[in-house]
Amino acid sequence: MFAAIEPLLRHCTKLTLSLQMKGDEMVVCVMPQGTAKDAAMLQPLALTAMAAELDAGFVDALAAYTGAHASLAEQVAATTAILEAAKTTQVSKATKTLAKGGSKPALPAPGRSSTDADNDDDDGSADAEGQSTAPNASPASEASAEPASTGTNLASLFD
Repeated sequence: MFAAIEPLLRHCTKLTLSLQMKGDEMVVCVMPQGTAKDAAMLQPLALTAMAAELDAGFVDALAAYTGAHASLAEQVAATTAILEAAKTTQVSKATKTLAKGGSKPALPAPGRSSTDADNDDDDGSADAEGQSTAPNASPASEASAEPASTGTNLASLFD
């Protein structure tokens, strides 16, 4: 029986075995303990049967539980490795995009198109005293017309 418990004990820091009588049947709980990230890794195995049935099937049941436990641990490890690789890739792409971003031409200021900046004789140009002559123009309404275009374009990270 202890040879069947050993592989499970290697996957957790501590293993508690609890036995209890429930009428004529025996309840056996095998509870792995430790600091697993996934709660399913610490899910206990509970078997309720007559003592003779447990003698005949406990080792097989424990072997199946240990196999499922090991498979789950491998899946968690594989998923963690995939996520770490994806994070590294995205950091690399972001760094490259930011490095490329310094060589791109600057965008015009929000609220003004490039044609407004080139035409000083439009209705929105400044008069001799430097004040705007545009009718009913307010800075708040101009700013809300176009969204600010500062920062990193996140869509370019996926190219």
